[in-house]
Amino acid sequence: MIARLCQNYFFMYPNTIQTSIPEFIQSTYHLLTKIPEMEWNAKPNPDGWSKKEIIGHLIDSAMTNIRRLVVTQYQPNEKIQYRQNEWVAFQAYQSADTTELVELWRLINLHFDRVSKNIPITSIDLTSDTGMDEPSLHTLAFLMEDYWGHQQHHLKAVLGE
Repeated sequence: MIARLCQNYFFMYPNTIQTSIPEFIQSTYHLLTKIPEMEWNAKPNPDGWSKKEIIGHLIDSAMTNIRRLVVTQYQPNEKIQYRQNEWVAFQAYQSADTTELVELWRLINLHFDRVSKNIPITSIDLTSDTGMDEPSLHTLAFLMEDYWGHQQHHLKAVLGE
C-alpha cells in the first residue's frame, strides 16, 4: 500500500499499487501498448466487453469521477450517475482506434491524479450522490480511493493477470 498526500490529507490506496500514481499509469500504459491488436477486439462472449470496451469503460469512469470531484466541491450531494453499458455502447469503443484509446486512458488518468491532488482538505469529506434509483452518498475521499481499486480490477482482465 502507498500513502499519498492530498492537501495535508493522507490516502491509503487499498490495492496493490506499489509506486506513485504517475509511475503506475506509465508502467500500465507501457504494458497496454504491448497487447496485440487482435486481442483488443476479441469478446469473451457476445454480451461481454472486449479489451477495447473495458479501456473505454475506464475512460468513462475517469470522466465521471473527475466530474464528481469537481462538482461536489461547489455543489455537494449532486446526483452524478454513470450508466456504464449505455456509455460504452454509445461511444462505439469497439470500432475505435486502439492506440488512441490507450493514449486517452493514460492522459485522463494523469488528469484524474492532478485533480485529486488539488482537492483542499476542507472539501475531502463532501459527498456526491452516485445512486441510480436511491441516493448513495460517497465522500470525495472514498471516490478517490475506490477509483484506483476499480482501475486495477479491470486492468487485470485486460492484461490477463
